Amino acid sequence: MKKILIFLLLLSGFYFAAFAGDIESYKQYTIIKTTNNYVPLRDGASDNAKRFSHLEKGVKIFADEYKNNFYRVDLGLDKYYWINKKDVDVTSKTIKKEPSKINEIKIFEDEKYYTAKIKLTEIPPYNEIETSKNSVDFIIYDSILDKENLIQTIETNANFKISKDEFNNLKISYFSNVPLSGHNVQIDGDNLLLKVKKPFLYGENKPLENLTIVIDPGHGGKDPGAVRNNLKEKDINLEISKKVKSKLKKLGADVYLTREKDEYKGLYERVDFAKEKNADIFISIHQNSYLDRKNENKKEGTSAFYYNKESYNLADEIKNAIVKRTKLKDDGTNLASLAVIRTADPVSVLIECGYIANKKESEKLSDSNFQKKLARAIVSGVKNYLRNNF
Repeated sequence: MKKILIFLLLLSGFYFAAFAGDIESYKQYTIIKTTNNYVPLRDGASDNAKRFSHLEKGVKIFADEYKNNFYRVDLGLDKYYWINKKDVDVTSKTIKKEPSKINEIKIFEDEKYYTAKIKLTEIPPYNEIETSKNSVDFIIYDSILDKENLIQTIETNANFKISKDEFNNLKISYFSNVPLSGHNVQIDGDNLLLKVKKPFLYGENKPLENLTIVIDPGHGGKDPGAVRNNLKEKDINLEISKKVKSKLKKLGADVYLTREKDEYKGLYERVDFAKEKNADIFISIHQNSYLDRKNENKKEGTSAFYYNKESYNLADEIKNAIVKRTKLKDDGTNLASLAVIRTADPVSVLIECGYIANKKESEKLSDSNFQKKLARAIVSGVKNYLRNNF
């Protein structure tokens, strides 16, 4: 049933300026726009500084300082943030910071997503903050509600809440009773689309028939990955990935590989491929090495890596299944900022199946029968993830 809800709280006394600072203050600003996707906004003027947010192409930003090839951004928070000049174009300068006006807020759903559509005069900076495995906040900076002309509708019973954060920025929150299945921000003209994927379904007969899964054989082509014991990581990654694909397809999933042969693929090219396929799950397959070559044979075991909170359970289930089925040592489920797993849609993990640098382990990893055992374990981990969480 379609519902139309007027957010009286916003229109009667809860008018807020969701932008950095006092709009009447004057200062010299350089107006810049992002020219790439996956652009990091960092908490320092360095490519090694921690990432605060990731922006798509076309975001308008007010910068008030420049150093070390970075522009400083004041979002009106408790600190400044920085963006690399290689990811932006300078459009103009101004002495008055004009916030973007929010003209419409519409929340609706389709077959796969719940979406909050925010219509603005221009696209300002934003952030996605996972507050738990089950919830996410979307924050929109440098914007203000057009309270005289604002149109607001809601056409879903999903658990969305509109409020403001501690700095008076527009906050749209989503909560679920199960772990998140993915979320992202898209720019569509003058609209910000804040999208949350509906919970995964799990069926007992063909448990993966509702899922699209992308398997990423790490490295390839000119990038061999780790080379040890007369083996190239890229080759083992591809063999295991092919075996995983075959087994997932038998359970009903639509499965794609980011590469089907020995060829080079860029990191974000792999991520874009998964998004083009509208993937639900992304699994990057790797083999580990060790920086201390004198002690390489002392390192062993399988490990999993995740970046977003919602991806932890998948990473942990796959790693646990590999440990159980192969008897490899448990080398941990680890938080890591890796390009192929930073996206929150699809749910993304990276698996280090074992240590190619360890002579005994490399012999196993290159054995076809052991690779089949690894593939069965990875598939078992995916099934356990779905069974135990949805």
